[in-house]
Amino acid sequence: MKDTFRLLKDKKLRHKERYTSLGYQYVIADNINFLKKDDWNEITKNKSVFMSIDYLRVLDAYSPENTEQRYALAYQEGKPIAAFVFQIAVIGGEQLVLPDKKLKEQVIKRYQERVLVCGNLVSNGLHGLAFSDELSIEQGWRIAAELMYRIRRGEKINGSVNFAIVKDFNENELEASMVMERYSYRKIQTDPDMVLQLSQNCDSFDEYLQLLTSKYRNRIKKVIKTLQQANITDLRIVDLAPYEAIIHRLYLQVEERAEVRPATLPKGYFSALADALDEGFCCSIIKLNNEVVGFVTTIKDGDIAKGYYVGFDAQINQTFPIYFRLLQLVVEHGISMGCQVISFGRTASEPKTGLGAKPSSTFVWARHRLPSVNFIVRKLFRVIPYEEAPDRNAFKKLEG
Repeated sequence: MKDTFRLLKDKKLRHKERYTSLGYQYVIADNINFLKKDDWNEITKNKSVFMSIDYLRVLDAYSPENTEQRYALAYQEGKPIAAFVFQIAVIGGEQLVLPDKKLKEQVIKRYQERVLVCGNLVSNGLHGLAFSDELSIEQGWRIAAELMYRIRRGEKINGSVNFAIVKDFNENELEASMVMERYSYRKIQTDPDMVLQLSQNCDSFDEYLQLLTSKYRNRIKKVIKTLQQANITDLRIVDLAPYEAIIHRLYLQVEERAEVRPATLPKGYFSALADALDEGFCCSIIKLNNEVVGFVTTIKDGDIAKGYYVGFDAQINQTFPIYFRLLQLVVEHGISMGCQVISFGRTASEPKTGLGAKPSSTFVWARHRLPSVNFIVRKLFRVIPYEEAPDRNAFKKLEG
């Protein structure tokens, strides 16, 4: 009886928390240029590159067709204390993954949702919020929940936004964000991020190969040799503009085969991003008979090299190990950027383990305005491919 009383009391308290203002001041904008640059930089400096003004200006100029950007700064007594990146996306049934074909056909016909995302649908990581060192992390997450409620309410003029999601955070970030449960958000586990941890003395790709066991080292060398014998070469490029059209076509080949594609990037995005991030961006292409048949991009995010987008000719990849070589090039990019941690992102965990990557659990927070639909949506999103990555050790055992 005491437990029931305690639960009812807590439910009432949570309801009050959700509908009581925290007392901060907010500026919400549709474009990053509308906010005070100095205030934004004060909060986001030394945070993720995906929250930098340089990156966000590219995203504003080349947003996916089904998304709109929103930004917010939180203030306390006139001083900025938190910065947020949001997207409003129209998600249709064709962008969900369902195991039953008949159910999928029905959902494609009937399901369309305007979704509020704290974060970025075209990047992998917690890229939607940054807090001042003077602000407690729990309070920062409470501000995020309040802002998401305010934006949803403000968007009613353009149509209801009933579904909200915060993406993507790892196990280390999970505990700090648990206060979101008090705002009726539910945790959903997604595919793990595949992360490669290099030793401090690894300064070249050859040195990286020497860290691997002979089994995995020989696999990598075999891929390189097979491509060389077929006169397939790779080249790192700085000026992407001449290659933008073919890069975008190859990106679409991979994107169109993906089981989940919540947002598709427009042509021009990659070359604009390369110009904006300069040395923090790497791109390599693979050529067969002087024709580009694959590309891969990597972004330096602090001390982490993030394997970003990849594209390749699917038919040629059936004959030659193009995709495997593209993954190897991400390692080369990361080492040249001076990074010891390389994030390959989700999906295709098998070949990434062969490079020494280990799975790192990732999650999202999700909430639907209607409790009954909230249950259904959680069920739908639980069938997003969640793959248990193989846990292998490709590196030699350290002596001593």
